[in-house]
Amino acid sequence: MFTEEMIARANAMCPGTLMETLGITYVASAPGTFAATMPVGPPTHQPMGLLHGGATAALAEPLGSAGSAMLIDLSTQGVVGIEVNANHIKG
Repeated sequence: MFTEEMIARANAMCPGTLMETLGITYVASAPGTFAATMPVGPPTHQPMGLLHGGATAALAEPLGSAGSAMLIDLSTQGVVGIEVNANHIKG
C-alpha cells in the first residue's frame, strides 16, 4: 500500500525535525503497515543505559501521523498527533 515514492516523501519531511535528530527513517514494510527505524545508543538511552521510554514514544508518534497523512488528501485535510501513551512492561 505504501510505495517507495510515499516512503521517500515521508523521509523528505524529516530534515530539521526531531526525527532527524533521533535518526528516525521511514522504511519499506509489510503490506498494510508503515514502519521506521531509529538507532538505539547513548543519544536515545536513559541514565541506566537502556532505551529511553520517551525515545520509544518519539518513534511511535511520527509513524502514526505520517502513515495517516499518506492516506488522505493533504490539500483539503491535515493530520496531527493529539495523544501518545506508552506502557513499558519489560526491558
